[in-house]
Amino acid sequence: MQARIEELIRYYLEDEHLNYNIDSVPFGLTNLTKIVSIHDEQYVARIYNRHTKDIPGIKLEAQLTSYLSNSRLSFEVPVFLRTLAGEDFVQFSDGTLGAMVTFLRGSVPELSSIRQAAEFGRVVGELSSALEKCDSGSLGFIGKSFSDIYGLHPLADTLAVQSFMDEPPFPIAENHLRFYHEMVSTVEKSIPLLEELPQQFVHHDVLIFNLLAQGNDIRGVLDFDFASRDASFMEFAICLNHVLQMSNGSAAMLEAFTKGYADFRKGTAQEIGHLQLLTQIYHVAVLHIYVGQHYSGVDIEQNFNYILNQFRTRNDWLNEHGSVVRQQLEYFLLY
Repeated sequence: MQARIEELIRYYLEDEHLNYNIDSVPFGLTNLTKIVSIHDEQYVARIYNRHTKDIPGIKLEAQLTSYLSNSRLSFEVPVFLRTLAGEDFVQFSDGTLGAMVTFLRGSVPELSSIRQAAEFGRVVGELSSALEKCDSGSLGFIGKSFSDIYGLHPLADTLAVQSFMDEPPFPIAENHLRFYHEMVSTVEKSIPLLEELPQQFVHHDVLIFNLLAQGNDIRGVLDFDFASRDASFMEFAICLNHVLQMSNGSAAMLEAFTKGYADFRKGTAQEIGHLQLLTQIYHVAVLHIYVGQHYSGVDIEQNFNYILNQFRTRNDWLNEHGSVVRQQLEYFLLY
């Protein structure tokens, strides 16, 4: 694949004899990703997985990151470079897509203190507030909502998921399988309720692994692969789950995150009331994306079982603490 990266670079460089270096990165599990250094500048070169990125999807990602980069936010996002032909991406002869984007400096932030939880909440709220203002009507393609649980990966339709769960290709605890089937049944019946909630573009993957910090502040948000129009409060639900997962259900971390988020965004009683449903949809969506990756040849056993275990832990936790959480969210987030 080194040759494919070099082929991609030639779409961007006028001087084909210009010296550059290609280095590996500790991220980019879904796509082939490399760091390209040209003189004193660095860029990210990416060859996209053909199952997870098509032309409408890459156009949407380029449009959203361009919009956010011009929104005067406290953080940066990677911006697509233009090819010599003036395009945001490259389509190779076999249909595979590639692109180069700006390189952002920083390190993965920690999420272990009250201050860090509040900073995380602030960034999530600021991002969500900015995406709320993005006019989806002007973009055409709006991506796949996570409520489209059988349409998020081309290899994970209803029959493929059913086949996978009926005869798992690796060991899955029986009680976890029963839990999954119960939750899918609940989600399928409840998805129409989300049509009543406010909708906007949602990043869907604002985890600390997709953030960059400089000093004590988060200065970069990465990986817009799963960005799409969805229920607005989905972003909050996903990130709150992340805080609870990283802090083992800490009430203090939950409060700090929520207060930071509230600096930029509020919510409605109806959105808050659907927090657990949104959390369930999120986990089912991620599991189904992993099923699709399995059928594309990726080893998903560890990640799949980790998310399934996280799903059950979070659902049990919300069953136990849901009323207290709702009161707290209403206190900080209600308009």
